[in-house]
Amino acid sequence: MLSIILRYGALLAVFLIAVETAQRSYMTNVDRFDMYLALVAGAFLLLGVLLANKLRKPAEPEDNKAHLSVLDRADFSERELEVLLFLCHGYPNSEIADQLGISGNTVKTHLKNIYGKLGVTNRTQAAAEAKLLKIVG
Repeated sequence: MLSIILRYGALLAVFLIAVETAQRSYMTNVDRFDMYLALVAGAFLLLGVLLANKLRKPAEPEDNKAHLSVLDRADFSERELEVLLFLCHGYPNSEIADQLGISGNTVKTHLKNIYGKLGVTNRTQAAAEAKLLKIVG
C-alpha cells in the first residue's frame, strides 16, 4: 500500500512540474500549452486504466453449492412437481391441498423440500427459479 502511495506522490510531482513548465511556456506559445495539457491528461488516463486493471480483484465464487448444481425435473418427486406447478400458477396452500387431495401440512412439507432443492426461501423465489431452470413451463 505504501508503494502505491509513493507512486501516486511521484506522479503528482511530475504532473506539477509539467504544469509549471506548461505555464512558463504559455507566455511564449499558446499551442505548446495545449499540447502539454493533452499529454499530461493522456498519461493520467493511461495510468488510471492500467491501475484499474491491476487492482481489480477477480470475482470470488459463491459458497452456496445449491446454485452450482444444475437441477432438472428428475431431482423432484412427482408430487413435488405437482405442488410446484400449482405454486407457479399462484395457488395458495389450501387450494393446492384441495386440488391434490392432500392435507395442508403435506403441502407445507413438499414446499419445504422444494425450497431446499431450489435454494430459495419463499414462494416467489421458488416460482421464478423453477421457471428459470425450466422445471415448469
